[in-house]
Amino acid sequence: MKKLLSIFMFCLIIYTVYHDVTKGTLPTFTEKRTVDVRLTKTKTALSISYEVIKVKAGDTLLSMAERKQGGPLPVSIETLINDFESLNPGVKASSLQIGKTYKIPVYQQN
Repeated sequence: MKKLLSIFMFCLIIYTVYHDVTKGTLPTFTEKRTVDVRLTKTKTALSISYEVIKVKAGDTLLSMAERKQGGPLPVSIETLINDFESLNPGVKASSLQIGKTYKIPVYQQN
């Protein structure tokens, strides 16, 4: 029984390492762009800098934005959500899907 458990644990470790190397911690392709967004409520045009990022398991909008900023955001979470939904029409910030790419706003540090 101990041999069977040892073999199972060895296979589990090998699978975990394989998954981590192929799909886990390797950097993903990101693309920097700037887009003009017209807000209908205020009738003003804003320029929002963003990066195109592919969602991985465990990612949230906040975690991806903070990772791209290299630390805490200089704006409120509500601003982040509004900018995200402006950049990605028809997509709610609470319904990100693993494997899809989204435009994540990147803010200038003050």
